[in-house]
Amino acid sequence: MDADGPEVRILVNTNVSMSRHKAAAQAVHAALAAFGIPHGRVVVLGGRPDEVAAMDAVVRDAGRTEVAPGTLTAGATVVR
Repeated sequence: MDADGPEVRILVNTNVSMSRHKAAAQAVHAALAAFGIPHGRVVVLGGRPDEVAAMDAVVRDAGRTEVAPGTLTAGATVVR
């Protein structure tokens, strides 16, 4: 992640009843669309730390809000 890059703000409609996984997927759709990145279906699931670490791209948190710095929080892989 580029800490000097633009901040990305995503709003999830609080009037819509969604699971946290569905809301996360919708947030990913919004982020990809904001940067003009073509994509298909987005699936958000829970995973064990070893599964997350094995993904093609991983996110380690900066530690400014809820979790300790360097915490592995998410991963992504593109399936073609």
